[in-house]
Amino acid sequence: MIFHLSMFEWRRVLKSPALFLFTLVFPILILLVVGMFFYETVQEDLEQVELMVIDEDQTFETNTLIQQLENDETIGEQVIFHRGDRSLSEYLDESIDYAAVVRIPKGFTEQLQNGQNEEIEVYLNNQIPFSSQLAYLLLHSGQGYITAAQSGVNTVNHFWGSELPSDERRDLVEQMTVHFSFLTLGRNSLFLESDLSSVDILSWDKQLYVTGFVLLYILTLIFFAFLFRPKEWSLINQRLYLIDVTLWKRALGRFLHLISFSFVYLLITAVTGALLLFDVNSLMLTIQWTLLATIICLLMVILETVIRTPALSLFLFSLTSLTVLTISGLIIPRVYLPDWMTVDAWYPIQSLYFSFYQIINEQTWPIGFWGILWLLLLFMLFILWLMSRRGDHV
Repeated sequence: MIFHLSMFEWRRVLKSPALFLFTLVFPILILLVVGMFFYETVQEDLEQVELMVIDEDQTFETNTLIQQLENDETIGEQVIFHRGDRSLSEYLDESIDYAAVVRIPKGFTEQLQNGQNEEIEVYLNNQIPFSSQLAYLLLHSGQGYITAAQSGVNTVNHFWGSELPSDERRDLVEQMTVHFSFLTLGRNSLFLESDLSSVDILSWDKQLYVTGFVLLYILTLIFFAFLFRPKEWSLINQRLYLIDVTLWKRALGRFLHLISFSFVYLLITAVTGALLLFDVNSLMLTIQWTLLATIICLLMVILETVIRTPALSLFLFSLTSLTVLTISGLIIPRVYLPDWMTVDAWYPIQSLYFSFYQIINEQTWPIGFWGILWLLLLFMLFILWLMSRRGDHV
């Protein structure tokens, strides 16, 4: 009976080949248009990230820090540093040209040498959001390195410098400030892909592959469910009820229909795309995409079972699925998610991301993560069975 219900759905789909082709092509066009618009916007915004630095302290140490940032190979091609010689208010009035205005206050070096970190004022330009956010990430990163330099200076001063006369101690602290600043700001190797992979983060091209095909699959599934849901769906359900087809069997038939479509679609698009782009095991990747599709299809069937209004259930499915995939890290990289999205409570969902990482980056079988996903699938099946036990209302 479950197989016949699925075949009944497929016969309806194949009766409209033009609509089926539209379902497959239209999401691709949407992603291409949105992607091109986003790319053009970001490229134009990030062509030149300009930072205005107002150094009111004008010491050898602050000059050294600014020069080190200007000569840093990792940001030298994208970021341009300007030295300001006017007051802060004048630059804020014309800050539309700069991603950020940075003010180093007078006495900054002296406070640093005394073990106190004077705050550096940073003004971000919200009119160019991408550039300003890049400037924020750069400065936020630099804050950690400068703090590390200060820790080194304080350590040397505490265990050795305190025993020296005041003049020699001052000279020593100045030398150590420059020395540790050069060490901590000379950070080019930290941006190598091999180091990034050690913290379980996909590289940008692999993240783009996962994000792109996940969004393409979700959009296609939404269009597929929306366009091929007949207007007389409630009448069909009444007839199925009269011939003793239970809600559980109807839900499983619907699931079989959706998962068969998803399997073929992802095998042709996502798995083939990965084989063309990366050196990856096709069997492992096929199983991974099938597990992802199974979770998504079960979620859709559960919502359709609970909410009998097709438009409302599809709307809630769109919100829920995108939220779940965002929390998992498949749409937005995990490092950019807020803290509440990366807590241990979401670990079963985040297993989707970790298993993709292990397959694509490490070329090993993610048996442990798959075990967690299977437990999640069994839990969802139990929820579906529980919801279908409430009976039919005709």
